[in-house]
Amino acid sequence: MLKSPFKSRKPEDFRILMLYPNIQMSGVMPQSIGIFTALFKQQGYKVDLFDCTFYQDINFANLGEEADEARSKNRSRPAFNKSEWLKKKQPKTGIKKDFINKINNFKPDLILVSVLESTYFLSIDLLNLIPKKERTFKTLFGGVFATYASEKLIQNDNVDYICRGEGEEAVIEMCNRLITGDRIDNVANFTVKGEGNIYRNALRAGISLDTIPIPDWDLFDQTSIYRPMQGKIYRAVGLETQRGCPYTCTFCNSPSNNVIYKSEVNKIFHRKKSIKRIRTELDFLVKKYDVDLIYFVVDTFLAMSNKEWDEFKELYMDYKIPFWMNTRAETVTPKRAKDLEDMNMLRCNIGIEHGNEAYRKKYLKRNVSDDLQIKAFHMLADRKYVAVANCIIGMPDENRELIFDTIRFVRKLPKNIDATGAYVFAPYHGTPLRDLAIKKGYMKEEDIVSLSISAGGQSMLNMPQLPKEEISGLARTFAYYVKFPESRWGEIKKAEKFTPEGNEMHEILGKEYDKKYRLTPKNLKSDGLDLHD
Repeated sequence: MLKSPFKSRKPEDFRILMLYPNIQMSGVMPQSIGIFTALFKQQGYKVDLFDCTFYQDINFANLGEEADEARSKNRSRPAFNKSEWLKKKQPKTGIKKDFINKINNFKPDLILVSVLESTYFLSIDLLNLIPKKERTFKTLFGGVFATYASEKLIQNDNVDYICRGEGEEAVIEMCNRLITGDRIDNVANFTVKGEGNIYRNALRAGISLDTIPIPDWDLFDQTSIYRPMQGKIYRAVGLETQRGCPYTCTFCNSPSNNVIYKSEVNKIFHRKKSIKRIRTELDFLVKKYDVDLIYFVVDTFLAMSNKEWDEFKELYMDYKIPFWMNTRAETVTPKRAKDLEDMNMLRCNIGIEHGNEAYRKKYLKRNVSDDLQIKAFHMLADRKYVAVANCIIGMPDENRELIFDTIRFVRKLPKNIDATGAYVFAPYHGTPLRDLAIKKGYMKEEDIVSLSISAGGQSMLNMPQLPKEEISGLARTFAYYVKFPESRWGEIKKAEKFTPEGNEMHEILGKEYDKKYRLTPKNLKSDGLDLHD
């Protein structure tokens, strides 16, 4: 049995610092920190935030400057004039000094870290700045990576407690036990380390989404609300209408939530907010934050019955605030395509992922035909909003010919569909495709996806039929293959090579691409920063 290391206190005497190890200027203010801020305030805890988003000197170990350089040179993303954006928020420098000062001044008892796999190393590097002998705080890690890699994380000297799955009820219970000096080793959802032991507990059932507090982002700098989208700066916030996903894509760890929750609590993870609650949340967010862009932070936004969709449309027509969402081709119908225009949607992203139907079904568990996907994009074309097609390359057992199946498929889409980008497959924990890559010997079980991998166009897989350098070369020329005529493919192949000659051809083709095809602030149809990953 392990008891709290803290003496009995009142909530207002217990200081909680939330660490947001975000990367440079990406994403909207997260739901998790907004929700926990509201919860901690309700409980009377003293809470503060360290936000890494706007720091420009993030180049710690495992991150590297190559990732930021690769993103800036990726022509699959449109040009964006950052001058107006930077007027809204001056980037910060000195993250190490500022983090140490935050610790010294706030004196946290508990540091709550919500990590993605690609931001894990940044959080560890920051915590390593505080010598062990000077620490008076404990750390609590949560989020997707913590859920699926808890065995790895708990071994790190910087990690004391891990919350798997949802944390709204679990984290509050843990904090309440910490301040009362009670037993902390048997809190559901938690893996706890202390006195040389590790205690692992099962999950609790998911919480009703209608009971979760509306996010409170007041701890963020007031300019954090500004985000670029399609050549304009918006006051943007995220809104969660569903949690989880009903589909089974193997490259994504969201479906795995259904698996572990079904196994441990006999319920699936995927569930939805009521229309009444969504209206309440919209009213609150519009009034408090004066928003003019909504990010629906949902895995598959249109995963609704026709009845649910009609109810949602009727609700949203009272607001008609421009919005972004992510969905699948199967969820698109002619009526919904028109409804989205009526509702004033700004942009939607749809994952094609792979252009070979047999590979898509066998490896990705996406049982959608080529014809259905093409029909969906035709429904979305020639609208007032922008539709984007996303692809992934460098997946297990893929070869060059299969990648060109994806390129040829994308070339069949309507010309006004933004479909020039391809992500390099990142084997995130909790994804079946990662497990396959390990089984095939393409990577090691201990490998972790770092920022330089997720953002830098590099592959983690060692596949004899498709070397890493070839994947990187195809990633940087993917947009050229999609847009230039096939008669130019010989030149493009030269640009795949990371040699002086290849780099020279890459620059030549890049300038031509920028002139003919790349979107500019005048005709921009996509955001200049990678906000949705």
